[in-house]
Amino acid sequence: MPTPKIYFFYAVALGFLTMTGPVAIDLFLPAIPIIAESFHISTVSVELSLTAIFAGNALGQLVYGPLSDRFGRKPIILSAMLIYFISAIGSGFASNIETLIVWRFIQGLIMASGRILANAVARDLYNEERLTKLITLIMFVSIFSSIGSAPFGGYLSEKYSWQTIFWFMSFYAVGTFLIFLFFFKETIPAKDYKALNINDLINNFSMVISNRQFYLNVICGGFALGGIVAYLNSSSGVLIKGFGLSPFIFGLTFSAVIASQAAATLIAGKLIDHVDRNRLMKFSSLIVACAGVTMFVLSINNVNHAAAVTVPMIVFAMGFAILWPQTVSACLDPFPMNAGTASTLQGFIQNSMATLVSAILSIFSGSLAIPMSTAIAGSGILAFCTCILSLKLANR
Repeated sequence: MPTPKIYFFYAVALGFLTMTGPVAIDLFLPAIPIIAESFHISTVSVELSLTAIFAGNALGQLVYGPLSDRFGRKPIILSAMLIYFISAIGSGFASNIETLIVWRFIQGLIMASGRILANAVARDLYNEERLTKLITLIMFVSIFSSIGSAPFGGYLSEKYSWQTIFWFMSFYAVGTFLIFLFFFKETIPAKDYKALNINDLINNFSMVISNRQFYLNVICGGFALGGIVAYLNSSSGVLIKGFGLSPFIFGLTFSAVIASQAAATLIAGKLIDHVDRNRLMKFSSLIVACAGVTMFVLSINNVNHAAAVTVPMIVFAMGFAILWPQTVSACLDPFPMNAGTASTLQGFIQNSMATLVSAILSIFSGSLAIPMSTAIAGSGILAFCTCILSLKLANR
């Protein structure tokens, strides 16, 4: 069992690894209107590059668990960060939206590695409450470290050029690569040499998906994630183009949402010791439902102010921060020997759900708040309903 010092190292290092997503997305959001102007296209067209990264992220979920079960966590982490670096450079040199979409899709494929490999390493080391606490700490480190990403992205895109955000992504990839190259030791108990066997993969996936605890918690977390993705996909268009915020000010409002999520994640880590997982899930899923409905009501009543989006989203993010680690832990608990496969399937299902939300909003969103708020409200309500169903079935 790792010492407290090692425990802290894993929380920080794995939190840094999961930043593949926030760095790829949060830095990019304030630059969307600027990229649209540079390419002489609409913001909706640029938002399709977000759909591409979410789609790549969903597909990427399928490979990293089995690969890391077969070859170990460390070599897959290092390979992923190398390709992440290449995709960031390629995105920075993109001369049109089509090229940018292709590179962002590749970046999405690699972005998937962060969460899956971090969760798999965590499951290698812990289970049950200690697993939940480590996942919560990983999430906190990732969120806390990304608080300044959106304002920084807004500053870079306004002060210099939108390409500089991708140069920063490449520096992040190099730094992460070096951390895991020199300081990380392999954690997998034993490599599964049959992990890439097609028949075994099918059997493993079937075994995981047939577990009721797994798929109900996956769907609950997937709906909640859909609300977050709806905000990521459309908030810059709504707040910058629709409500007139500058990219930097938009970044600050985005950081407020991230900061609230970080605070709630820290609170969730403390609550785990005093409140059972089922009660936390019920409470937090109710929060995301109420927050989403509030934003929807404000938007259909034409309250066109940044606070009408930001304040409900802050509450939604807080509920998500409490709900997410509980669903992840509940998904992985039944699979001590197949944590990579379970994490892979979890990520694929949830990110496929999120990609669908992004694709729909890329068609109907633009600068209007109603499509975004509708998606966030629907996601919150469905997360709550799925959570209640899951808990009822679990108690039978």
